[in-house]
Amino acid sequence: MRIKCLSKCFLIFAFALTLILEAPFVAASAEPRPTWTFIVYLDCDNSLDMFGPINLQQMSDGLAPGANVNVIVLMDRLNQPAYTYEVTSGATKIVQSLGEVDMGNSTTLTAFIVFAIENYSADHYFLDLWDHGGGYRGVCWDESSGNHLSPHDVETALASAEDETHTKIDVVGFDACLMGMVEVCYELKDVTNIVIGSEMLIPGYGWPYTQLMTYLSNNPTVNMYTLSGELVKEYVAYYPKYTVQLSAIDEAEMRTFASRLDDLADALKANVAAYYKVISSARGSSQQNHILGTGSAYYYIDLYDFVGSISVNLHETSIQTECANLISEFDLAVFAERHTAKLANLDKKEFGLTINFPPNSKQYSISYEIYVPCFIQETT
Repeated sequence: MRIKCLSKCFLIFAFALTLILEAPFVAASAEPRPTWTFIVYLDCDNSLDMFGPINLQQMSDGLAPGANVNVIVLMDRLNQPAYTYEVTSGATKIVQSLGEVDMGNSTTLTAFIVFAIENYSADHYFLDLWDHGGGYRGVCWDESSGNHLSPHDVETALASAEDETHTKIDVVGFDACLMGMVEVCYELKDVTNIVIGSEMLIPGYGWPYTQLMTYLSNNPTVNMYTLSGELVKEYVAYYPKYTVQLSAIDEAEMRTFASRLDDLADALKANVAAYYKVISSARGSSQQNHILGTGSAYYYIDLYDFVGSISVNLHETSIQTECANLISEFDLAVFAERHTAKLANLDKKEFGLTINFPPNSKQYSISYEIYVPCFIQETT
């Protein structure tokens, strides 16, 4: 009886196996490759220490359960070790314990970008540089080391990461003050497609990460231009009682933009003695005075406002032509820009990009040539 029973079981198994082998193959369902990996270089090893964990939590709060988006964060806090976090809905998981790191060293940034790309692959990558910012003077001050990243350091880090991974960062966003500058965007023109930065100061609470992650959760396949425009919109809406501004710059336009800027600069220099008063007046009227309250003089002017003033007050055809050409290119390069309504007597000049323009040679800093050498060497 036992032998017969085993034989019956074997026949049933063989029949079932035949059905399985003859059935059409159906692949196991798999999560689609994410469109976006959001890489956050969160340097709060300084006076912004209290705000880093807040923004980290906001990212987790904003992500929907099962959101097909990678969010990876390197956070270095003041007098604390650095950790790399994988952020999901309602959770921040430590995936690297790094001890003390120098966030002001380009090799640290390169290593983190490479780690994120190799371990959290996606179709597109957004790099968020979070910290204090100083325009052409740089970003990501690390109090433990005393170092910071110049725009050229950022360019070097991104170029090295691209060489190692054969992957280009699609968007570089600066959640840091004053980084919406011509010089910064020009320095990064070959290592990313879009730069997002502000002409103005950014409040300590930074970008609205809950809203941003909610948007990404709901729109995981969004393209880089739409995503950048959404961030610009959400950021300004987040601070209705502050004077804030944010721009998104198409880096593909920066070579042409710089060429148009060169043409205007050359035209003005050709007869600078005659144009001196108009240039000086335009510089003063477009100065971003509000940012002077940061403890050191930042002689940044709103370039669009400056060119408009030159165009109105210099009536020579050649100058007017160069102004019109630059304004036209400006409208192509700055594809998204918003700012809050003007408050009190704060700045009224926000059109997308600043440029360094000291009032005299004594206020010129030699660090300009060190921090943005591509702009210095390749333009007038």
